[in-house]
Amino acid sequence: KSLGCEWVIAVCACGSLREDHAPGHIVIPDGLFDRTQGRALSFFGDGIVAHLSLADPFCPVLSDALYEAVKETGANVHQGGDFIIIEGPRFSTKTESKVFRRWGMDIIGMTAVPEAQLAREAEMSYAIMAHVTDYDVWHESEEPVTVEMVIKTLMQNVAHAKEGITNVIPKLATQQSSAWNGLKDAVMTDSTRF
Repeated sequence: KSLGCEWVIAVCACGSLREDHAPGHIVIPDGLFDRTQGRALSFFGDGIVAHLSLADPFCPVLSDALYEAVKETGANVHQGGDFIIIEGPRFSTKTESKVFRRWGMDIIGMTAVPEAQLAREAEMSYAIMAHVTDYDVWHESEEPVTVEMVIKTLMQNVAHAKEGITNVIPKLATQQSSAWNGLKDAVMTDSTRF
C-alpha cells in the first residue's frame, strides 16, 4: 500500500470439495467462509472502530480479469466458487471434509484469511488464483492429501500462474475497483481522536 499498489493477486494451493474441480485445475473464487481461530483479522483496534463490508471478499473486477487471463493460458479454470478457510497447519479430518461438502463449499485451504479483510481495510483490490492440488480427504478413490502431493501439483501449475499474471496486467490498465474506497463510510470513531 505504501508503494502505491492497488491490485493484489494471491496465488495459493487448495483442496477440492467437488468432483469436477480436479487436481491441476485453477479456481478464481468469489465467496469466502472463515473457519479460522486466533488470527489477527484487522488493522483497526486500540480505540479505532471500522466496519467494512466483506459481502464480496474478492474484488469482482480483478477476479473477472484474472479469470480471463488464466483462461488464455489454456489451463482448466473455474470462475466463482466458495472457498472455506481452515486454521491449519493440519489438513482436515474426513468428517470435516464431508461436512464442508454438505455445506456446499467448493474449495478448501488455509490462505485468504486474514488477507481478504486486510486488503479491504487497506483499500486494495484483492483476488485469488487457487490451484487445486488434491481432493482433500473426502474422495474415497483418491489418496488423502499430503504435503508432497500439494507441492508436486502446484509446481506443475507454476507456468500457468506466471502467464496468467502476465496476461492480467494489461487488462487492468483502465479498470477501477470499488475496493479503493472501502473506508469511505466505514470508520465509526470520531476522526478528531486520531
